[in-house]
Amino acid sequence: MSEDRDDIIEAQQAPLSHLSKAKSRTRWSEYLDWRSAAVGVAVLTVLVGAILWEPEIAAPPARTPASSETPAELAANPRQAGLDKQLAPFAQAQRERVRSQAQEALAAFVERQIELEENMQVAAWGSNELDAAMALAKTGDEAFLREQFDESLQAYEEATATLAEVIAQGNRLFEQHLADGRRFIAEFDPQAAEQSLQAALTIKPEDSDALAQAQRAQNLPEMIAQLRTAKNHELGGRYAEALAIYQAIRQLDPQTTGLQALIDAANGAQAGNDLTSFISRGFAALERNDFDGAKRAFNRALALDPGNDIAIGGLQQVAKQNDLAIIRRHQSDAEAAMAAESWSEAISSYEEVLKLDGNIQFALNGLSAAQAHLRAQRLLQRISDEPQKLSSEKLYLDATAILAQARTLPQPGPKLNALVARVDDLLTIYRDPVDVVLLSDNATNVIMSNVGQLGYFERKTLSLRPGQYTIRGSQDGCRDIFLSVEVIPGIAPVDLSCPESINP
Repeated sequence: MSEDRDDIIEAQQAPLSHLSKAKSRTRWSEYLDWRSAAVGVAVLTVLVGAILWEPEIAAPPARTPASSETPAELAANPRQAGLDKQLAPFAQAQRERVRSQAQEALAAFVERQIELEENMQVAAWGSNELDAAMALAKTGDEAFLREQFDESLQAYEEATATLAEVIAQGNRLFEQHLADGRRFIAEFDPQAAEQSLQAALTIKPEDSDALAQAQRAQNLPEMIAQLRTAKNHELGGRYAEALAIYQAIRQLDPQTTGLQALIDAANGAQAGNDLTSFISRGFAALERNDFDGAKRAFNRALALDPGNDIAIGGLQQVAKQNDLAIIRRHQSDAEAAMAAESWSEAISSYEEVLKLDGNIQFALNGLSAAQAHLRAQRLLQRISDEPQKLSSEKLYLDATAILAQARTLPQPGPKLNALVARVDDLLTIYRDPVDVVLLSDNATNVIMSNVGQLGYFERKTLSLRPGQYTIRGSQDGCRDIFLSVEVIPGIAPVDLSCPESINP
């Protein structure tokens, strides 16, 4: 009977054998259409029974191509189906190729079905379209069981295309609902936002973006209330409180529409409030002549608004009034120094004034006067300290001019007046010549400073201008004579004889 084994009916692979490819999908059993599963189980049962229980059958008589049996009758006749397998090699290969394509098309359908049912709650929004796709897949199954693989392939492909359109439709609806949700959040419409986002989550309940936007929509009523409170703070000038609320809103939802603009506006308003305060402080300090405080206040105002004209003008007034106060102080110091005849201190004060403004007239006049007083005092003091130099006609004339100039100085003061009187007395003394008697031994050669060679004499009277004179006398065999004589009225005769001989 072994030669008859070729006639045994072979089991056909069921169309739902693709399920073995989806074993790794833990949720497949939940999503597979029960109708397809039932068909698969039935076919497998029939085919396994045919293999186990069909007795060996002798080959039937050869049938002519003109057989009167229809395709349906042949499909219902397992013996005939087995015989149909005995096709020509090429035809059999073509048949297997189409059969394989049908299986691949079914696998693609199942992949789409899994994608749809795992990622989208299609039953809530596209059940009709899903039913249509499943009906096409069932049609493909039925054709596959009849081994009408071309029809099966076409049905599976149509079912797959239908599912692809359902998925595309779901994605479009999801994106539209998500966009509407975002828009309603931006418009601060919490009810509409929640409705749109719930519709989006109905399609994709696990989508992270939709979940995040839904949370934003839930937070929206609280944010609206906080925004109102912040605005009330701003209206009351409480910008710090408003800014604190805006920062809290930023923590709750950084994407809040217009939040940064609100923060910027509150910061600007607070800066304006502070600006007004600093400017007011600056002018108040200026009125108190607190120039350092005024300068600090105006500078803080300019830190908030670098181009603020009022603060800039305030600083200019600070500089002007501060300079004026400094000038007045130095003027007072200079006048006090002039009165005390502290000419050097007066000069320093006037110079400080001129550093601020080199054209201030009182400082120019005062500096000139102080310098003239100081110069006169120094010169008169030198004349008073060294009156003997008045014996020089040139120095005498210079002293006369100095005295005359000192007498023209305004407000000379007691010290300067005393020097003027002292020098005037000295000039009087040194103005008229004094007769000076010189005695010698007629052997000493005498020379006198400011006079010249006197030669040898026993007695000589000279009319000399009072002052200091130096006399030298020399004689052979005697030590030279050097005398410093102060010529003043009533001077006694001066002996110029050789006082000491030199031993040979």
